[in-house]
Amino acid sequence: MMRKFEFGKNWEKFLKVVDEKRIEEAEKSLKKLLNFESLKGKTFLDVGCGSGIFSLSAKNLGADVYSFDFDENAVNCTKKLKDKFYKNDTKWLIEKGDILNKKIYYITGKI
Repeated sequence: MMRKFEFGKNWEKFLKVVDEKRIEEAEKSLKKLLNFESLKGKTFLDVGCGSGIFSLSAKNLGADVYSFDFDENAVNCTKKLKDKFYKNDTKWLIEKGDILNKKIYYITGKI
């Protein structure tokens, strides 16, 4: 079995310094990368969601979001951001998962 580094503990430290400016910068970065001003009506798949800041940014830009990571601490970081900004939003799902798992994940119908 391949050993994986647990980034989630680093993301927990990062969450302590996440502020409005960092969120705004993440949103700008996402808009530039995707070449969209808005993600309204789109689904954003965040594979290896880490801190959750890009999932949050996609949500702020109007997307339905599906976030997952193999690291439980990273999943918990993303859940903390969701709880802070979109607590009861059913259009942002967060799960533990591994993109390298041979099991096929179907997103259709999840959001």
